[in-house]
Amino acid sequence: MEDVVAVEVRLSDGSARYFITWGRIQDSVDPTEVEALVLAFSYGCALGGEPVEATICPTLGSARDAPYFYEAIITFTRSQPKHGESYEKWRRRMDRRMRKGKEIDFLGTPALVWRSGAPPTAG
Repeated sequence: MEDVVAVEVRLSDGSARYFITWGRIQDSVDPTEVEALVLAFSYGCALGGEPVEATICPTLGSARDAPYFYEAIITFTRSQPKHGESYEKWRRRMDRRMRKGKEIDFLGTPALVWRSGAPPTAG
C-alpha cells in the first residue's frame, strides 16, 4: 500500500464514489482499517446514494476522473509524511485526525448528464 491512496466506495445501486487519504497510517500492509474509516466517513458525504463497501484502489489513477481528484492530490502533496525519527509522531497525529474525519477527501459526485447532451446556457 502507498502513502497516499484512492479508496472506492460502492453505493447500493452499484455506482462508485472516490476518496483520497493516507494509506500506511493504521497498518503498513493491511488496508482493512483505512477502508472502514473511509466507509464510515462516507456516510456524512453527499454521495447520491447509500454507501455499502470501501476498497483501496490499485492506483491513484483509478480515481482520476472524479471531479475533485486533482485538488485532493495537491492537498496531500502539501502534507508529505515525515521520515526518520519524526515519522511515528506524524503517523499517530494523522491516525487521530483520520479517526475524527479529517485527512480524508471526498472527490465529489459525478456531474449530472443533461438530457440534451449539453448543459443549459444562460440567457
